[in-house]
Amino acid sequence: MLYALQVPVAASLLLALAAPLVARWCPPRAAALVLAACAAGCAATTAVVLALHAAVLLGRLGPVAALLGYDPARFADHVPVPPQASLLAVGVLGAGLVRGGVLLRRRARALRAADALCSRLGGRAGGVVVVEGGAEAFALPRRGGRVVVSRALLEALSVPEREALLAHERAHLGAHHDLVRALAAWSTALDPLLVGVPSAVRYATERWADEAAVVAVGGDRPLVARAVARAGLVRAGSPDDRGAWAAVALAGGGGDVVRRVRALLGSAPRGGRPLAVAGALCLAALLVVGGHAVEDVAEVVEHVRSGGQDAEPGLAAAHLVRGAGDRVLSELVPGRAP
Repeated sequence: MLYALQVPVAASLLLALAAPLVARWCPPRAAALVLAACAAGCAATTAVVLALHAAVLLGRLGPVAALLGYDPARFADHVPVPPQASLLAVGVLGAGLVRGGVLLRRRARALRAADALCSRLGGRAGGVVVVEGGAEAFALPRRGGRVVVSRALLEALSVPEREALLAHERAHLGAHHDLVRALAAWSTALDPLLVGVPSAVRYATERWADEAAVVAVGGDRPLVARAVARAGLVRAGSPDDRGAWAAVALAGGGGDVVRRVRALLGSAPRGGRPLAVAGALCLAALLVVGGHAVEDVAEVVEHVRSGGQDAEPGLAAAHLVRGAGDRVLSELVPGRAP
């Protein structure tokens, strides 16, 4: 049981350390998807383990023991986790849920602001809207999506560079990069050990959109590199006066520009199948660990309930759920034997 409780922590730390390297050196599409999926897997497994700690604490209570049919003192003797560790785990789980609630409120506010901005800008779904203020270009994934670009930025680019820039922003909308980034953000809210993964996923999605723009302009990598570099320079000299909708907008810039330009001036990324296989193996391992942790706790309860007899391997959780269900039904339906 102990190793099953420790593996998610180790996996989260390893993913947080590896995420920047994966985003930088691996094919961007595969990197973004694998990092977001593995972050979700780590967060889900960590949540399961933390919830099991809460279940162990509840299992020490008399009413819960009576419902499941065992001696709470004997159960406490068979649990290899100190109550203090379980209390700490419950605190971590509660903090994660609070962070998730805060993120939910912020995202809801940002989505409402994005809806209002799309309504104010008008234009057709998936189309390009040119605005007068600022020097910015971003994709807004609301009401069918909009590509918003300032007139000042368009005027700073040549016609081919404009095509590359708009292709980049359309790629954000077409590949639903907002959902990939949101998945990484939600995972990190629940599992703070994943800090750094959202920024790596953000960079990978920008590179993904860069490579999609290369395809859209006929494979001209230097052209897309010039568009990214020139747009970054124009943005750097413009004040950032974006509203609440910026939390869901897909816009590049900042320190990522130099690395993106260097990547575009290099060779095209190779296939991402090896990374996808590694990600699938990671998710499978996390699934096994989570299931094993649940089964271990159920086996302890079944062992205590049966007076020292071990449950059939792999079925302790099923027996426990069935036993609890029978006891609940016996209380709700008079005359029904448990």
